[in-house]
Amino acid sequence: MSSVADISISQKGKSSVPFEVSGFTEFVRNNSFDIFIFGADIAGKAVAQLLKKNGIEIKCFIDNNNNKCFVDIDGKHVFHSSKLPELDKNSVVLIASTYIADVISQLESFGFNNWAPISFIVDHFRSANYREMITGDLQKNHAGGEFTKDFVDFTIDNMVNSQKKYLDENLLFIRSVDLVLTEKCSLKCKDCANLMQYYQNPMNIEKQELLDDLEDLMTVADEVNEIRIIGGEPLMNKEFHYISLKAASYKNIKKVVIYTNGTICPPDQKLEQLKNEKIFIFITTYGELSRNSEKLRLKLEEFEIQHNCQPAYGWTECGGIGVWDRSPEQNKKIFDNCCAKHFTTMTDGKLFRCPFSANVERLMAIPQANSDFVSVRNARNNP
Repeated sequence: MSSVADISISQKGKSSVPFEVSGFTEFVRNNSFDIFIFGADIAGKAVAQLLKKNGIEIKCFIDNNNNKCFVDIDGKHVFHSSKLPELDKNSVVLIASTYIADVISQLESFGFNNWAPISFIVDHFRSANYREMITGDLQKNHAGGEFTKDFVDFTIDNMVNSQKKYLDENLLFIRSVDLVLTEKCSLKCKDCANLMQYYQNPMNIEKQELLDDLEDLMTVADEVNEIRIIGGEPLMNKEFHYISLKAASYKNIKKVVIYTNGTICPPDQKLEQLKNEKIFIFITTYGELSRNSEKLRLKLEEFEIQHNCQPAYGWTECGGIGVWDRSPEQNKKIFDNCCAKHFTTMTDGKLFRCPFSANVERLMAIPQANSDFVSVRNARNNP
């Protein structure tokens, strides 16, 4: 049980900022500190707008993703986090990230103690209409793609829930778990981080195995914020809808997100079943290769299923398997800067810290190391 807890966020850190709106407002107005928002995405934009409507202006945004630092947001610049050492350590930093533990550690390592999660601000203004607030240029990502109004609500709700549960030190909370339904994929991208390009005889995972793995996982976790239904291309497993609905039936699973590449549009009778407040479908398109993305998008609109449809962007070449002569310090640095280190992946009844690790073992490309995973298999039979 303690090993599983290591995968969730369990340390709160320390802050000098009140985590409630009236106290926060008094704090910033009694001090002349600059206010930054760490996280240049939907939730960060929403909080900047909320503060602006209440007479509080932020100075700028900060983000760990350098690709987000070339486009201003509502006239505010986006600084890369490498600039943190140059900023006044008294500055107030509002954290608009689900990876809040990493950001807190990052800020405190540079001497910033006036940090706060955005969850208390969004929670206070719970009647705000974010679909109307996030519009125009604010509805675009840094690459210019436009996300749906469904995705606005989904992202903000996801952020707030993750941060609030993180701050509850009594919960064994896991932000997200990738549930691998299949090794099959309809695209076979050569740099796939899930290593689907290496499977010579790809197969679907048996439905009963997936159901048992879910039951085992939810026996040990107090809450999983998001079950990510992935593959390969998860729609190539004809039981994808059944598995998704089963995951959504757990009270301690907040969201179920199906990630698809837009090459497949399932039959209406399967899609219709996915109209569920917990289920969200994320379509990532790859130009003409995603030949059924528009058909699928229109069907999701017809059946009023929450969804988002965006072109792929920010591609990273990380799909190679090789032998690297790195020191432990170099490995730690790579891990600390890895964008997928919190994509907890479940396969064969084991929880891995990332999809690469899960699949490289599944492929038997490396010797099995018990330190790479936590097994929850048969936890349902051993409460």
